[in-house]
Amino acid sequence: MLQLFVFLLSFSTWSFTDRFDLNYGAQGRTLPALGAEAFTESGYNQLLWGEKKESKDFKYGLIRPSIGTSTSAVINSFKAELEVFPISFIGFAAGRQYVHSNFDFNFLDCDEVNCQGEFKRDYVESKMALGHAGWIIVGNYKVDSIEGPLSSKPMADWRNVIVGNPKRDLQIEKKLFIGKTLSDKMAGVLYETVQFQGSRERKESFFGVIQLKKETTTYVLGAGAFQSDRRPMGFQLYLRFNQVVFPSLKLF
Repeated sequence: MLQLFVFLLSFSTWSFTDRFDLNYGAQGRTLPALGAEAFTESGYNQLLWGEKKESKDFKYGLIRPSIGTSTSAVINSFKAELEVFPISFIGFAAGRQYVHSNFDFNFLDCDEVNCQGEFKRDYVESKMALGHAGWIIVGNYKVDSIEGPLSSKPMADWRNVIVGNPKRDLQIEKKLFIGKTLSDKMAGVLYETVQFQGSRERKESFFGVIQLKKETTTYVLGAGAFQSDRRPMGFQLYLRFNQVVFPSLKLF
């Protein structure tokens, strides 16, 4: 991952930094088990129409191909994605992600459930952000076709603590965030559901979120409830920091 980060940094330096973006960071949570991962992402920004000169500008369209990686040592992933924003606050994305797991999770029965190997995710997503007088509403709807390495065992989604059908299943993810901005701070609530369409197993979470931005670094703290069909409701803390090396033209 470090080698890829250095390559992306060098590539962006060689290119026009008003076209290429680059960011990296880390995130962690306390439930269903204490864990953390590091990530990095780089994309190419091409305006379709309009212009983006100041942060308040929103009358423009954008296309952005990108690549990203993440690692927690025992779980590693790579994704390639294409985002299209007909106007800056409405977007659509399609991508493929490869996730490789080398770990048996203590909150799942990995003798009965496929926890290890390479999982392929093909997804499409729609997203929208609306704002007025400091209030922000962001919504996401994602359809994810997941293929596991084995056809003999149900496949694990350890991030959401749910289990899908063997070999292949379809997953629907919905997110809604409502928040209020004040200077370099933002506070709000995040509601999320994820459900396999084949097995019908479902995860649900509800968080209070505080975000603090210092120049090009963003810190996020979330606290709330998490439950799934395989995990009773419990309290979860979520932490994230993100460092922007070269900014994107995206609003969100």
